Amino acid sequence: MSTMSQRSHLTDSEAWRVVGRLEGSQTQAKIAQAIGVSQSVISRIWNSFLETGSAGRRPGQGRRRATTPNEDRYLVLTARRHRNINATLLHQHLRSATGTTRRKRFTQK
Repeated sequence: MSTMSQRSHLTDSEAWRVVGRLEGSQTQAKIAQAIGVSQSVISRIWNSFLETGSAGRRPGQGRRRATTPNEDRYLVLTARRHRNINATLLHQHLRSATGTTRRKRFTQK
């Protein structure tokens, strides 16, 4: 069983403290042990800091949107007009109206 604490992310202030300790020549292993996280967490924070100049997390880095705002409006209108339509038929309506598929939309940027 691991002695590391079970939490998802360090706070921004904790990440900045990690950067400060690393700049003060403390080893990643010692910092990880003191904070109670894996050494890989410290390494990722440091690499992120070197790359971006910031130790904080970036909000909103989730899955890319599959539909545009216009397509979202179309889906809402179609669903309201056809109350008993299921998601598969709604997707078919969207595909026939726009000429695109979700698979192609994911490959576009």
